[in-house]
Amino acid sequence: MARAKRTDRAEARRRYRATVVDPLDEGDLDPSTDLADGPTAPARPTGGPRVRASASPAAAAPQRTSITGAFRSSFRPADLRGDLRALPQILTHWSLYVPIILAGLSVALVPFMGPASIAGVLFGYFSGGAPFGTAFIAGLFAPRASYLVGLIAALASVGFMALAFAVGPFGGALQGVQDVNHQPLSEASAKSILLGEALFTGVPLAALVASAGAWYRRFLNRANPNRGRPSTPSGRRPDGKIPRKPEQRPMLARRR
Repeated sequence: MARAKRTDRAEARRRYRATVVDPLDEGDLDPSTDLADGPTAPARPTGGPRVRASASPAAAAPQRTSITGAFRSSFRPADLRGDLRALPQILTHWSLYVPIILAGLSVALVPFMGPASIAGVLFGYFSGGAPFGTAFIAGLFAPRASYLVGLIAALASVGFMALAFAVGPFGGALQGVQDVNHQPLSEASAKSILLGEALFTGVPLAALVASAGAWYRRFLNRANPNRGRPSTPSGRRPDGKIPRKPEQRPMLARRR
């Protein structure tokens, strides 16, 4: 009788599991299969919320283009009229203020720290005859008209240098400068040559470098359009279904 009792309990557990188990979807069953030997599972309504959730396709992610296609599509012709109309909004954007502040700091630190310190390195990148660092940062983050932003930042750098040259000897950075014939120049001549180079050569180059920074930003966005997007938005799988969370079992729970 003890053996029959254990058999009855096992059969009762199987019947209970058959009643609470999740019924299969209609597409998982073959209509030609004979189910007369087992209990018939209740049919799931086709218009239920779970069927609608699984049938709705997930939002398609943008397709990644080739490197060559991203390279060609990153070029954009300049719209001078539209850029001039948007100039008031450009002048209030932070992408213009940050390069100008960097240029001013690089010029102001040279008289205090000397040209042989880190101030001389910053002056070469963010100011001087060709402020490439200032222009690249301006073009990389400018909302539009990157060449205008780089040009304005370079003009501000020229203004900071002219102000510093008029105040004092600029920390001795221009002493001992020689010309192309290796002849020593006076400090006044060195200042005028550096200002002329920054104005007539550095400003046009800054506009080109800023345009290159804007092109590089567009190239990165087109080469990897899914950058920054969540892989499974709203916790759903690519097929639209919500993944089932694993059940937490007690550590000492006995597996039956």
